[in-house]
Amino acid sequence: MSHWITLVTAHGPMNGWLAQPDDRPVGGIVLVHEIYGVNADMRHVAERHAADGYLTVVPALFDSIRQEVELDYAPANRLLGNALAWRLGGETATRLVATAADAIGHAGDVAIVGYGWGAAIALRAARTLSAPCVVHCGMSDPAWIDEETNTPTLVHRGEIDSQYSPGEWYALERAASGPAVYTHLAGPGLHRAGDWPCDAPGNVAEAFERTREFLHENVHRTGD
Repeated sequence: MSHWITLVTAHGPMNGWLAQPDDRPVGGIVLVHEIYGVNADMRHVAERHAADGYLTVVPALFDSIRQEVELDYAPANRLLGNALAWRLGGETATRLVATAADAIGHAGDVAIVGYGWGAAIALRAARTLSAPCVVHCGMSDPAWIDEETNTPTLVHRGEIDSQYSPGEWYALERAASGPAVYTHLAGPGLHRAGDWPCDAPGNVAEAFERTREFLHENVHRTGD
């Protein structure tokens, strides 16, 4: 069963989309949305994780400045989403993600999974919480991803992502102590329905399967 919940935060009430597994959770996931808010694609990703047994919440991070942000991928909405992200700020968003993680902590270990702008926030929150993290790059700095950390981290990057140079990614992939990095023939996102090159079915399936394996290895229910 999936439904909206309200989380109490230091910045006021915040809605969240909660996707619940049919049986006892095997762990929890905080899904950090892109600049487009908790739209249908984000909710669909949450349902897929719930089907694998994870109690999954997608906190509506923009609620403190604008409620019910569920944008499609039109150019005007990209401008709006970027403005909302800039206004909210990374530090506030990171604290809100930590609040969401605490709310589902009873499920067991909690992983942070982020897309685009949410990938950068997910990394910050995961390192603050010492939680496993999956990053679908879009607005994350490769050099920052490669900072030394003991936090298990999986990075998905799209080869057709013009935000970073091949040299930046090559350095990251060759780093001896860096996270696991997988390159897909796609743009940023790897989940957006009907939005080529982000929505390339083979790449989406491959990325999700890699994520599934990573979560199985690093997230466990309480008592396991």
